[in-house]
Amino acid sequence: MTTETTQSGLSAGGRVKGASDVVVVGAGPAGCAAGIVLARAGIDVCVIDAAVFPRDKICGDALSSGSIRLLDELGAGDAVRAAPHAVVDRAAAVFPDGTRIERRYDEPGLIVRRIDLDDALRRTLEASGARLLQGSRVGDLVREGDRVVGVAGTGLRWSAGVVVAADGYGSRALDPPGPGPARGPWLGLAATEYWSGVDFAFGAGTCDHCFEEDLPLGYAWIFPPVDGLSNVGVYVRADTYARQGRRLGDLFDAFLDRHAARFRGGERVGPRRAWSLPIAPRPMQVARPGLLVCGDAAGFIDPFTGEGIWQALSTGISAGETARDAVREGGLGVALRERYAGDCDRLVTRPSRRKLLLQHALRMVVRGGLYRNPLVRAALRAGYQRRATEITRSATGRPAWNPGPTRGHL
Repeated sequence: MTTETTQSGLSAGGRVKGASDVVVVGAGPAGCAAGIVLARAGIDVCVIDAAVFPRDKICGDALSSGSIRLLDELGAGDAVRAAPHAVVDRAAAVFPDGTRIERRYDEPGLIVRRIDLDDALRRTLEASGARLLQGSRVGDLVREGDRVVGVAGTGLRWSAGVVVAADGYGSRALDPPGPGPARGPWLGLAATEYWSGVDFAFGAGTCDHCFEEDLPLGYAWIFPPVDGLSNVGVYVRADTYARQGRRLGDLFDAFLDRHAARFRGGERVGPRRAWSLPIAPRPMQVARPGLLVCGDAAGFIDPFTGEGIWQALSTGISAGETARDAVREGGLGVALRERYAGDCDRLVTRPSRRKLLLQHALRMVVRGGLYRNPLVRAALRAGYQRRATEITRSATGRPAWNPGPTRGHL
């Protein structure tokens, strides 16, 4: 292997050339999860990211209890808890007339800003023995025939037996022969901003999910504050958004106006930011010769809630396990590709299909004002308390990952 890099992983003069058993594109939650699994199995793995850490990312900042369990399995949980955070012990579904349906979490979740979450995972990745190249942008997948054999970019050339694409929305894995960028029903649109002084009369540890008539197949949120700042946002599916003919910012402002009492003593801090979410269960080939696709790159985001961290960690772990076995078996054969595709289907795709049905049913409840009916409210309360809205509940969760021998430590 030949590589010209600094000790921190930044390219020296922008020239990077090398090879490893596996190369992972993207050092977000999915890429770090895959890299940690591989490095702790003794596999030579290099993770490449265009950013220089610590770096922020637009997000709702919420971590489910399932995500926290996976972070603990990966060895990053303590580092995440050491960062500024809010503990979430309750959630509420809030309907247009103010009706609140609450549930308490047996295992609390957390609100953690992405700059802290991703940096905790980055440090865990490096401690595991993986190499990390920061500030190097992958522009293309390198192919020999129909097999992916590496990645390339400006001043970058890296060869590997297996490539794991964990580079999020707009992934290089979507280029031909991939399906192209998500759109329509497979794309979510969200906007978020931070507020100080938000009123939490119902409890400071409560996440409010507000189902609004002008956010069909979506919702708005008000999350508990971290260091005095609450994450507030709106989420809507791109196809219903396009049919409304209203700007996302206008929908956001209308939500703030309807809940003015919550924000009357508060102040917006920083800019409003928007982003796109490729959502499941979009049809996609997640395993091809030499290539595995995971996390946001594969569109593995909950279509109902917009959650993507658990999906990224879970499919990143599965991609790491599959790439590990591919290295040991001498290639990413058909059986391994089918196993990985089956894992993704069980963990994300099938549960997401059920969530689409729930999403459409709730749209009818909101649009028709059925939440005012006592029997409907009772049914909503029963379903909510049974965690019907969660994709990460134990019935669909992945089995605990056994990391085996650990190289390095935090």
